[in-house]
Amino acid sequence: MQRLAAELRHRELTQEIFDIGDEVAAYIENLVEAIEDYDAELVADCLAELDEIIADARHDARMISAELPGLRHALTSGLRAGVMSARTIPSDRENVAEPILLGAKELLEAHPVEGTPVVVAELKEALIQRTATTVAQLQHLVAWILDMAERTADDPENLNLGQACSRAAQIAHYAAQGWRIAVTEAHPGVARTMRGHKPPQFLNERARIDAIVAKVAARRRSNAAGAGAAS
Repeated sequence: MQRLAAELRHRELTQEIFDIGDEVAAYIENLVEAIEDYDAELVADCLAELDEIIADARHDARMISAELPGLRHALTSGLRAGVMSARTIPSDRENVAEPILLGAKELLEAHPVEGTPVVVAELKEALIQRTATTVAQLQHLVAWILDMAERTADDPENLNLGQACSRAAQIAHYAAQGWRIAVTEAHPGVARTMRGHKPPQFLNERARIDAIVAKVAARRRSNAAGAGAAS
């Protein structure tokens, strides 16, 4: 019975590692959608939300890392008896490389605006390319944090998901700040004309969920009022 409880707890903690990776990745994807819509204000909000999620993720990962290695060792010590199969890292696995820092300097150098006077069409194309480069960087970051979560589940004794989440926040902030400097602050007028062309999908999902929550709350209030009147 004790071993069964330990196995269930091991599975639970392993799943929590994947859940941490998924949640951090989801909020980075929200940031991507805000950038694709050229919405600097929403980008700032997404960064603030990401910071909150990262703080929770670091706390949860720290708690898991304190328990999982010992639990895993205790369970896998009986492998010769065929008690439990341990997760193993495939020998041919290719890990996702940690993204390098990419900011305003890199964006301006990679996608310069040349010539005087500046041709609006060329300027717009440069902003599109700077945005696409930032988005690609953040998508790489999503793949990396998901990979780090999987690798941590495979090897919880030698990998630290909490540190990886902190690094992800640093990379995301650097990329978003670089995009803001190179796009919305460098050419605010042109950037404003591009805003609203790709509304973030996560806002629609939030609105749908908020509507459901409000409807359920209203129904509960109505039922409570009806019960009160009947009594």
